[in-house]
Amino acid sequence: MPETTTETTTTETGSEVEGTQEQSFTQADVDALMSKVRGEEKRKAADRYASEAKSVEQKLADLERKHSEAEARVLRSDIAAKHGISAEARDLFLTGTDEETLTRQASSLAEMVTDRKKNGNVAPKEGSTTSTGKQRSEWAGVLDKISSRDS
Repeated sequence: MPETTTETTTTETGSEVEGTQEQSFTQADVDALMSKVRGEEKRKAADRYASEAKSVEQKLADLERKHSEAEARVLRSDIAAKHGISAEARDLFLTGTDEETLTRQASSLAEMVTDRKKNGNVAPKEGSTTSTGKQRSEWAGVLDKISSRDS
C-alpha cells in the first residue's frame, strides 16, 4: 500500500516548492508494525489487569480479615452468654482468640463473680474498731488534763 507524503521546502530566494514523495510498505513492514502495536496493547492490558488483580487481592484479604473478626466476636458472645457474662464484661475481659482460651477466661470470670456474690465484699475488718478499752481511757485522761488547764 503506497503512502504519499507532501513536503514543502523553502528555497534560498524565499519561494516555496512543493514536492511529493511516495513511500510504499511491504507486507513484512506492515506485519512488523502490527506486531509492535499488538505487543504494546498486550503490555498495557497486562499492566491494567495486574493492577486490578492487586486491588482484588487486597479486597479479598480485607474481607477475610473482617470475616475472622466477625467469627471471633460471635464465638466470644456465645461463650459469654453460656457463662452469664455481661456484654460490657465480655468486651473488657474476654480477650482470647481461640475457643479454649475464651472458655477458660469466661469460666474464671464467672467463678470470681459468683464468689463475690456469695461472700459479699471481701474486707473482713472494714467498719470494725480494733482499739481496746485501755487506749480509750488513756486518751480520756489526756483530754481531762487539757481541759483542766484551760479552766
